[in-house]
Amino acid sequence: MTAPQPFKALTSYAYFRTPVFATLLEELHVGPAQVFGDSGAHSARTLGITLTVEDYAAWCHQHDDRLTLYANLDVIGAPEATWRNQKLLEARGLEPIPVFHTGEPWHWLERYIDHGYTYIALGKLLGNPVDDVLAWLDKVFRIADGRAVFHGFGLTVDRALRRFPFYSVDSSTWGSGFRFGVIHLFDQASGRWTRVQQRDRQALLQHRDLIRAHHADPMAFASKATQDNIAAAVTAAVAWRRYEQYIRTRHGPVHIPPGPHNPVTRNGAHAAPGLHLYLAESTTTNLRRAVDGVHTLQQEALA
Repeated sequence: MTAPQPFKALTSYAYFRTPVFATLLEELHVGPAQVFGDSGAHSARTLGITLTVEDYAAWCHQHDDRLTLYANLDVIGAPEATWRNQKLLEARGLEPIPVFHTGEPWHWLERYIDHGYTYIALGKLLGNPVDDVLAWLDKVFRIADGRAVFHGFGLTVDRALRRFPFYSVDSSTWGSGFRFGVIHLFDQASGRWTRVQQRDRQALLQHRDLIRAHHADPMAFASKATQDNIAAAVTAAVAWRRYEQYIRTRHGPVHIPPGPHNPVTRNGAHAAPGLHLYLAESTTTNLRRAVDGVHTLQQEALA
């Protein structure tokens, strides 16, 4: 029997700079877990927070034994500064995953690969037309030509994930449904997503079997009085985990090529083959709810 996949979360320094993060990591690791530490540079700009290499390096060091990997402190639109931060963090004994953004000159991607970075994050994907992103990814994978694998920041565009063999991606989209009263369900048999509006009794009745297959009671979403955001978060985590498995099966195992810079194996850890889909979340409450959903699937797999 194949061991169930661990719970996977992406957490940003911009949101988790306080001591509560250590407690959260302890809770996540009660069951098997992979935690991706991101600087949250984009969120920091939105929140008006100033991030420094020194402070971020201290955070990475503090939680190094609990983070599966962590990203560089990237600077969107300034590849020279992003490269400089990569080297500054490495000089402090860290091994962050480098970041290459849409719109940056291609020689920067080639530079990372030529310097032995075989696992690279791709950023600034959101906000671009899907066709443009797909064309850009086509060139990314052609340049890599098997020499590197990629993480897609915020990349849950179905067309992209079906087309390209990513090693990992993260999604904040998983939480958008229950935040706006929509339940996202994934049917592995058909490979299709279904959206059901909470309190739409006809739709809930129509998709009741699929909802139950996500370990939820359709009646929990039937009215304002019974609307259950906890159940909605659990259901969302189950749906995205099943989607991860569907894409993993589609592409087969994706391995990080050997090289001198591997952010996953820095402490002697094993780099399990992808795809790995990390749930990006800025609140401890919804992360805990997501854990409940994934642990339910883990127990189901072991039964």
